[in-house]
Amino acid sequence: MTIQGKKQWEFTSFPETFLITSFSMSIGMIYPNPATDKWRLLAIPFALLSVSPVSVFISIEMLKLWNNGEILELMRHTAMFLPFFAGFMKMCLMYYRRVEAKKIIDIINHDYAYYNNLPDDYKAMVAASIKSSHIYINIWAACVMVIFAVFVGTASLLNIVSHLFMQEPKRYMIYDINMPGRDPEERFNSPYFEIMYFYTIYVALMYVLSFTGYDGLMIASVNHACLRQNIFTRQVQEAMGLRGERLRRKMAAAVKDQVEALRLIDYVQTTFNIYLGYMYVIVLVEMVICIYLTNEDYNFDFQYTCLSFGTILHIYVPCMIADKLKCTCEDTAVRLYCCGWENMYDLRVRRCLPFMIARAQCPVTLKAFGLLTYEMDLFVGTMKSAYSMYTLLKTQQ
Repeated sequence: MTIQGKKQWEFTSFPETFLITSFSMSIGMIYPNPATDKWRLLAIPFALLSVSPVSVFISIEMLKLWNNGEILELMRHTAMFLPFFAGFMKMCLMYYRRVEAKKIIDIINHDYAYYNNLPDDYKAMVAASIKSSHIYINIWAACVMVIFAVFVGTASLLNIVSHLFMQEPKRYMIYDINMPGRDPEERFNSPYFEIMYFYTIYVALMYVLSFTGYDGLMIASVNHACLRQNIFTRQVQEAMGLRGERLRRKMAAAVKDQVEALRLIDYVQTTFNIYLGYMYVIVLVEMVICIYLTNEDYNFDFQYTCLSFGTILHIYVPCMIADKLKCTCEDTAVRLYCCGWENMYDLRVRRCLPFMIARAQCPVTLKAFGLLTYEMDLFVGTMKSAYSMYTLLKTQQ
């Protein structure tokens, strides 16, 4: 949390700074706390087991639709099942990478405590970085909440209006799931309707918690990695105005900060490597399905239109922050070279600086499965690939 007043800042821990993200991670069973590892090891399978009935019902319905050749309805179920699957994969992945994720949070906590002792110009950089993280996290959380509200809110509003103002009230499900082996109209009968209505809300809340918490941590981690690059670069620039022992101490601190900044990037890469890979595949398939639904269904469907925008944002945000990290690291070498070393005659500093510049010139990227580089070009390519796959699907009909 950043407190600004009379040009003074105070930085606290990660949970207090990113309260919504930490809350979602804790409730969603993805916060990397060693004290809760055993509890989460039991809770995650229980959560998966608790949603298995709806998974079985949807799978049976999808198999039936496939056999009947009802592609449009099959696509609708697939469009909802993929994000549902992705949300629970995040729980499993965060538990698998809990050690690296805990190190990221510990580094952020340590850095915020350290930044409180820096001059105000450094604190302004930290405050700007935190503000940027909050903007990205809030935009993404708002998108997830809008999708949740569109599906849950629409059904709830229609049910209220129908029962208050219609002589023969109709029932609307949040997500239409037929009873296996029964007539489709029987899904509106009690108590199946009431059970599935609240059960679907529970599943949707799990989706919201996993998406806001996991992605929020990724945004905060990458932004903090960018901040670390800027901090040690600024230290080198300031060191050029010093002399003697103060100069050497400042340069030693800058070298240490550069090493730690690169170590943080390695932790981020390790923590989110698998997630970025399977997310790319899911988003690509989801985009093809959303394009198909919005083009083939001649009635405008507001729910799936919102889901389409959410899917686009789901790949855009990681590509944007990964591209920001890449550009920040590329710019680091230039800023180190332009720090004013030509006016510095200390041989030890002159020998040290080329190594810092050389290391900064090594490309720093976030990769999915260690192969697919996340950047804005990937976002553009994903959109093009999705439309090409949709066109190919159309030609095969």
